[in-house]
Amino acid sequence: MKFLKAASAALLLSVSFSAYAAPAPAAMMNQMRAAFGGEQLMSLTSARMKLHVLKVGETLPHVVDMHYDLKSRAIEKSETTDEGFMRQQAGSGRGFTYVGDSCSPMEEREEDKLMRSLYGNFLFLLTDSSTIMTPAESTPPASTENAGLAWYNIYRPGWKGMHIGVEEESGLIRGLWFGGETTGQELEYRMVDGVMWPHRFRIFEDGKLTSEGWFTDVSFSRSGQDGIRVPDYCMQLLTPKR
Repeated sequence: MKFLKAASAALLLSVSFSAYAAPAPAAMMNQMRAAFGGEQLMSLTSARMKLHVLKVGETLPHVVDMHYDLKSRAIEKSETTDEGFMRQQAGSGRGFTYVGDSCSPMEEREEDKLMRSLYGNFLFLLTDSSTIMTPAESTPPASTENAGLAWYNIYRPGWKGMHIGVEEESGLIRGLWFGGETTGQELEYRMVDGVMWPHRFRIFEDGKLTSEGWFTDVSFSRSGQDGIRVPDYCMQLLTPKR
């Protein structure tokens, strides 16, 4: 009798655990793609948006214009600096920075950093065929902002990925985990041209808010004509003369 009771308890425990297990990565990837827009998402070739990041303790946000070339796997970041208007581009094995009429190749470290901004973007991860998603090896520290989410590791081959927390009911990404005590929260999803996009996010360190950001002027293209192009004068400067 004791054995039967123990076996029944073990069975109930197993059923209970299975009921709360995260869905298989392939199934969740399909659900996420549908939630973010389905065909409207998958047909994107590029995206543009203005990113505002405000650190705790500061009064003015840092603002950059981002251009994601999803088709060519390239990225451009533009901002106003003390030196003037600066634009940085990376992708297809090359990267460069130009300020005004001055053009120079990017350092490999800076180029890799910029490419990580592309490879960590939801639009790229969800539309690129090379994206890999696996069950999370572990989950972030318990907190109210990431409770009740299904966690996965998502990445592009050859690049360090990140953990995403997905809301199972909606298929939307609600949480981020970068390892250690650093977590993120995705907020204010709104439909833009048929695609769901989070317009605000928060970053936490050991449960304490360290920065928050928001997006404005979000726009998408499906024409394939809005790709990132190296200015002619920059190509001439970077091309050795014969």
